[in-house]
Amino acid sequence: MRMTGLRAENPVAVMAAYGALRLLPGARLRWPGTHPELDYGGDAVAELAALLPGRLQAPEVTLLDDPREKHINKAGGYAKLAAQMPHEWLSALACETADGIGATQLIAYAGNYTMIRAARHVMEVLSGVDVEDRVHEALIGPWRYRDRAGVALGWDPGARQDASLMANDPAIKDKAAVLAANWLAWEAIPGWQMVNGRTPGVTPANKRKHNKRWTYPLCAEWLSWEGLRALVVGWEQMPKHELAALGVRLWRTEIVGRSEGGEFGLARTA
Repeated sequence: MRMTGLRAENPVAVMAAYGALRLLPGARLRWPGTHPELDYGGDAVAELAALLPGRLQAPEVTLLDDPREKHINKAGGYAKLAAQMPHEWLSALACETADGIGATQLIAYAGNYTMIRAARHVMEVLSGVDVEDRVHEALIGPWRYRDRAGVALGWDPGARQDASLMANDPAIKDKAAVLAANWLAWEAIPGWQMVNGRTPGVTPANKRKHNKRWTYPLCAEWLSWEGLRALVVGWEQMPKHELAALGVRLWRTEIVGRSEGGEFGLARTA
C-alpha cells in the first residue's frame, strides 16, 4: 500500500506512518522515495479506524495532561504512573534524571500547552466525524484541513497557514488540522524512547546558532515496528556510510518561532 498522503518533509506525516506501523500487527514499512509503502495483509484504513475508541480509553491518554514534571508531581507521581501506564509509553513521554523528571523533547509548544491533553482532544474530535474517511485522508490524501482541533501537536507545517491567504481569519488556538494524521503521529511516540534524559534525534536550542531541532530517520528497506525503534535509538551512533548502506536517510526539522517553543517547520535532508 503506497501511502500517497504522507511525505518525508512533514514531521507529522512521518510520525503518522510510524504510528500506523505500530498499531497494525505484523506490518512492515519502507520509505523508498517520496511516499512510504506499507506491507500489511488486511484493510489498513478500516482496521486503524476501528481502533480509535479503544485508544481513547488507554491510560497513556487518560491519566495525564502533560509529561512535564509539574504535571507528573515529581518522582512519587512518576512511580505511581509506572504502575498504571505501559512502560513503552511512560519511558518515551518522561524519565527520571538527576535533576528531576525530564519530559519528551518532542513537545513543540511552551507555556501552558499540554501535549497529552492536545492529543486527547484531537482523538475526541476525530471520534465525532467519519473516522475511516479521515484515516484515508491522512494516509492516501489529499489533505483537506477541513477540521479544527486546537493547536494539535505542533508537528504539521501545513497547519501554519498565513491568515492573509485564508477566506476567514483562523483563530490561532483553533487551527485547521488533518485529524487522523495527528492521531496516528501521537501513536508513534513509543518509538522515541528517552535515553540518558533526552529524546533521540532532538537537539536543544542554541541561541547563537539554531532553534530546537529534531532529526528523524527514514529507511528504504522494510522495517517492522521493533526494527524502527532500534533505528531511532541507534542511528546517532552509526557512521554515515553504514546508514547509507542500510538505505537510511535523515531529515531535520527546526522549531519555527521562539527557540524552544513554537511549531516544527518543514524538514530538509540532514
